[in-house]
Amino acid sequence: MVFDPLQEPLALVIEDHEALRHALCEWIGKAFGRCQVREVNCLEDALPILEAEKVDVVLMDLKLPGLNGIDGTRAVLERSPQTSVVMVSNYDDATHRAAAAKAGAHAFIAKRSIRSELSPVLRSLLVQAAFEKNPQLTEWVNTTDT
Repeated sequence: MVFDPLQEPLALVIEDHEALRHALCEWIGKAFGRCQVREVNCLEDALPILEAEKVDVVLMDLKLPGLNGIDGTRAVLERSPQTSVVMVSNYDDATHRAAAAKAGAHAFIAKRSIRSELSPVLRSLLVQAAFEKNPQLTEWVNTTDT
């Protein structure tokens, strides 16, 4: 089966710490090979991407310059309701988790838990996006699942 790269899931990383942003993008590219990755350091730089492309998953820091991740989640979902937002933060407490959920974030992951918690969440969201973008995958899986 041949995949059209334009149909690959698209992840957008919004993180103001450059080293972490680059590490996340590199890891996503290696861990989820059939995935496009874009990166920006603030929500304001993400908005044009969200308006121009179908972003499947946004991985967003809670504390960003300009709009924070909570307001950013609302802004992302207003422009792109089909996008799943995964909030990451050093601020891991019930108040921040509840605010992220109320804003519409699909998941909240503490940065100290990224290694163990991020992979299954992203895998689920990116596989779902791949099937939505490539309905023939369902047929292919169904014919090979005998």
